[in-house]
Amino acid sequence: MKRVSGGIAVLFALSGLVCAQQGCGGREALIVGPGGDGGEDGSPGDDGSPGDDGATPGDDGGVVGHPDSGTGSSSGSGHHDSGTGSSSGSSSGGSSGSGSGSSSGSGSGSGSGSSSGSSSGGGHDAGGPDSGVTCDPGYHLCGSTCDDNNSIATCGTSCTPCQAPANGIAECNGTSCSYACQPGYSVCSSGCCTCGDTQTDPNNCGYCGHSCGGQQCVAGVCTSVVVATMQANAYSIAADDQNIYWTTEGTGMNAGDVLQEPIGGSMVTTLASGQSQYPGAIAVNGSDVYWTNEYQGGGLQFVPVGGGTTHPLAQNLDAPTAIAISGSTIFFTLDPFGQSNAGAVLSMPIAGGATTTIASGQNGPASVAVGKSSVFWTTQTDLMFAAIKGGKAKTFASMTYPYAVAADQSNVYWCSGIDNGAVFQEPAGGGATVTLASGQYNPNYIVVDGTNVYWTTGQGGVGTVMMAAINGGTPVTLASGQAYPTWLALNSSRVFWVDFGDGTIRSVPK
Repeated sequence: MKRVSGGIAVLFALSGLVCAQQGCGGREALIVGPGGDGGEDGSPGDDGSPGDDGATPGDDGGVVGHPDSGTGSSSGSGHHDSGTGSSSGSSSGGSSGSGSGSSSGSGSGSGSGSSSGSSSGGGHDAGGPDSGVTCDPGYHLCGSTCDDNNSIATCGTSCTPCQAPANGIAECNGTSCSYACQPGYSVCSSGCCTCGDTQTDPNNCGYCGHSCGGQQCVAGVCTSVVVATMQANAYSIAADDQNIYWTTEGTGMNAGDVLQEPIGGSMVTTLASGQSQYPGAIAVNGSDVYWTNEYQGGGLQFVPVGGGTTHPLAQNLDAPTAIAISGSTIFFTLDPFGQSNAGAVLSMPIAGGATTTIASGQNGPASVAVGKSSVFWTTQTDLMFAAIKGGKAKTFASMTYPYAVAADQSNVYWCSGIDNGAVFQEPAGGGATVTLASGQYNPNYIVVDGTNVYWTTGQGGVGTVMMAAINGGTPVTLASGQAYPTWLALNSSRVFWVDFGDGTIRSVPK
């Protein structure tokens, strides 16, 4: 049994593949308040204490901080915010700094906390004991009225209208705003542009300015380029501007390989062969290629780009699963098969040395990503985080059934099993969650660059490779009809993926 990506377990047998997907659940709200100087590690603050009671209780002053919070510029939301009295509570920032703000309630007296910060009330919730107004499900409080979560005028929990660029149409999915382009216009970098027939024009395929690089444009999708075929149980992939790298699991014991091919070339180089069961996740840092051997007693290994001697980096690990490289450190997860809450997240220098345990007791950690000052990982139910420099592991998004996670210097992105499959984005320091796409069938893997986020969906000939702008907009299909696309990789100009179902590696222009 092997996990193909977070939240999906794969049973390898001669007869084929069985995929068991986790169930879906609701998302726990995150209440984020402004922090003080977050310090180097940006660890979240502890909950603050409520203020003293007035004539009617006010809100709790406590807030939950987020990683990467720096100086903490975002504002927190109170639970019951529309009353006229006030109370102040306190929140200490833990190891990284202190939160600050104020919370209004409807009590007529005031109370004060004793520690260093307070939270600022301002959320629009469903009413409560302080407001005197209770909204029905699907509605939220704006002032003294209950407004529709699905209205573009008051989308999600907002009380301000959704915006759209010129030639665009504002939309709301009940959680967050997006937009579609008017007939005759297509998505482009500036919003909505007119550029002819985006269904057949290879220079404007799917959206304005999207070139197929010499390939055809069919139904708004560029024809993909086949990089390699007949790769038995090809699993993960990495890329730079010179080469593509991938692992195969083979068809028997010690049959796995680690391979390399030049971009645009046809000469495949075997970097390592005869690997023990399940050579899995792969990453490259410019000079060396790293991979996991995902089984009990497995480890991390690396080999120079272009080939050479294979070196062990860490040995005798219990099912190392995912890896991510940031600077001079490699981060990886352990996911012992059949052992609930026995997983872990660790790090170590890429030059070798002792391992550091970031978190233990994790339930199926399968995907890992590194942000500015925090590391994020998925479990069977939650998206978790901890400061890179050390600190307590905490929940970033609860009960979202995340499949995979990606991060950049500002945001965290994850594929989720809720909403029939969704892709979410949230500031790494905390804030509003944005739904980039919903109704995505089995969103398997996710990567991000400075402009767009990319993910794979589906299996069995109905898989797709998708893209959406970081700042929102209509998702774009980059490839369709794929045989279980799993891992993704990017270089400066192209997107690469593995079709696990037929052992084919493909690419299209970004």
